Amino acid sequence: WLTPFFTGNWAAYAQNPDSAAHIFGTSEGSGDAILTFLGGFHPQTQSLWLTDMAHHHLAIAVIFIVAGHMYRTNFGIGHRMKAILDAHVAPSNRLGAGHKGLFDTVNNSLHFQLGLALASVGTITSLVAQHMYALPPYAFLAVDFTTQASLYTHHQYIAGFIMCGAFAHGAIFFIRDYDPELNKGNVLARMLEHKEAIISHLSWVSLFLGFHTLGLYVHNDVMQAWG
Repeated sequence: WLTPFFTGNWAAYAQNPDSAAHIFGTSEGSGDAILTFLGGFHPQTQSLWLTDMAHHHLAIAVIFIVAGHMYRTNFGIGHRMKAILDAHVAPSNRLGAGHKGLFDTVNNSLHFQLGLALASVGTITSLVAQHMYALPPYAFLAVDFTTQASLYTHHQYIAGFIMCGAFAHGAIFFIRDYDPELNKGNVLARMLEHKEAIISHLSWVSLFLGFHTLGLYVHNDVMQAWG
């Protein structure tokens, strides 16, 4: 199995994939490919091809290993995160000081770190909820609607609770740890300066969506009732 890897003949791993007539759980119609790029769904199970998923995760792992060398850790190679953030200033100068001061701000506040971590995990959990029904990874999950609904609800509930923690710790950071001098003119300062406009716009957008969703329901129910 390792000969194609060391000789550069990686295409060998995609040769002879499972056929469209492959019956799940049996060897009938099965191939011996381990990394493929077939796309779409298995015609029998209506789930993603297992060999496609293996290829996807292996490729991401390789990209991440390479990308890991772009940033400096204990070794003297790669860019420092502080230098990267300080260089993030828009050429138009419409974003003020950009990301200057953010590195020290994050380093000096555990609440900011926790808020960012929770926001990341919450967003990913919500994406998992959506992806599990849109791109079902498990065999026959696409036709098991009760399981689909349960998995979606489960992950969205978890995402909601985690995001509550993200907002709470983000708010604690702004009240307790935020340093106006360190963040003068950067994106955090500009967000605080425009908070009234941001909140009011979010408010009317939410109201717009809420009323129009209700309006569509009312419209459809009336049309249904009148035949």
